[in-house]
Amino acid sequence: MEIVTSAVSARSISVRFTRKLVQDWTDSCNAFLQWQRQEVIKHKPTPEKLSEHRDTLKLMLRLGHNLYAQVSDPDFPLRQLATEVAGKLRQLEKSWEMIHHPLGDAEAEAILQQVFPG
Repeated sequence: MEIVTSAVSARSISVRFTRKLVQDWTDSCNAFLQWQRQEVIKHKPTPEKLSEHRDTLKLMLRLGHNLYAQVSDPDFPLRQLATEVAGKLRQLEKSWEMIHHPLGDAEAEAILQQVFPG
């Protein structure tokens, strides 16, 4: 009886691993953004929740930037993952700006006046 094994290469292993890593990171980002909506946006967060949000978001951003460096490399075979990672990074960066660096009243008013003059 002959055992048939599929050909496995180091490249195929790294591609599968990176694809899974991107999927896990994306799923984690989506779960974080849902938590953010429930705990930080819909309710007035406590200082502890804001600290938890800040620490978790910093970690998610760091991981995302590292993943992006991998999947956007010209030699990486699944460069289409770069678009997915970049999009999720933009969402996380917008969260950072919105929650931890919100517009001041004067700045918001100036933007409104530009958009809706008079």
